[in-house]
Amino acid sequence: MRAGDVFIGWLRYNMFWDSIPFVNMLYLLKKYRRQGFGKKLLEYWENEMMKNGCKIVMTSTLSNEKAQFFYRKNGYFDCGSLLLPGEPLEIILMKTLI
Repeated sequence: MRAGDVFIGWLRYNMFWDSIPFVNMLYLLKKYRRQGFGKKLLEYWENEMMKNGCKIVMTSTLSNEKAQFFYRKNGYFDCGSLLLPGEPLEIILMKTLI
């Protein structure tokens, strides 16, 4: 993602079960956080996925990370979890695209 000519961050995804777009990482450089760029980047990606015929998208975050609140604020809801030994709970989130 760019703001003018300045690179400020990126979104990386893959296909969960070979069919559902899944955000692996949404990252913004520190000085560009909490300014709406993350929301814009996520919305752009979701719109691209809708253009490709996708009806749902997914992501995950650890239960001790603040990202879970960002995704919920942007329409994602908890749909599962994964608990590995010695690790915080991994929260799986999804969103239905309209």
